[in-house]
Amino acid sequence: MRSSADIPDLPMDAYTLTKEQYQTYLKTQRSLVRQCMARFGFDFRAMDAVLDSGEVPDLRPDKTRYYFVIDADTVAASGYRAPDRDRRVEGNDGEGEDTTPTEAERAVLVGSNAGERLGGEQVPKGGCQGEANHETLGEDGTDAFLQVPNDRVGPRSRADADERVKEVFRKWSACMKDSGYDYDDPMQANDDDRWGPAAPAGQAEIQVAKADVACKQKTNLVGVWWAVQAAYEKQYVEDNAERMADAKRTIDVVMRNSARLAGSGV
Repeated sequence: MRSSADIPDLPMDAYTLTKEQYQTYLKTQRSLVRQCMARFGFDFRAMDAVLDSGEVPDLRPDKTRYYFVIDADTVAASGYRAPDRDRRVEGNDGEGEDTTPTEAERAVLVGSNAGERLGGEQVPKGGCQGEANHETLGEDGTDAFLQVPNDRVGPRSRADADERVKEVFRKWSACMKDSGYDYDDPMQANDDDRWGPAAPAGQAEIQVAKADVACKQKTNLVGVWWAVQAAYEKQYVEDNAERMADAKRTIDVVMRNSARLAGSGV
């Protein structure tokens, strides 16, 4: 694999929302919660910051970084840095409006006062969050599907410890030595203390990163690493077939309901 574009999806990606799907889901949840809270007289904006900042996380692995640096053009410009990740939040200087839920808002949000009437409205079971979940996840749905990204930690750890991956690391390390660099594995090169937090990357860092990528390509390190992890993920899916199938069904329901609700003006 010569670039991140060559990396196929991993088996567990089919059971994980894309970043765009996750943002759609969160926006639908926000709209539903706000509408519900408005019925009780609250202008609820506690969920705004996460969505409006552009910081919605990607629940699937970032192919440009998951196996550390892999794109030759990127490292030639920025070494081990990730130039496409702008950590600034436009318009947020840390002095914005405090949207932390009040005690009264939280009670309605989570339904700790469910059944009580406020301003003529009865607080629903599970509160406004429960009502929003019901609308997006369906009658019996839960948000357990959001745990799938955490589940892949096990297969990744098993892949990292697999002798096939260790062997390709040794080949990569020997290749790096031929270029004058002494690292046991790509993690050591990526996390070298010499790179530090300062930007931009220095010439020494760029040269190491370029050799790193060249040795990955020469040894097919990413191809081997991906294949071993894919095998462990496939086994994990098979061993947890019922739960994973439920996650996939829930994702389908979430996306259908999100599209329907967006079409209705939510």
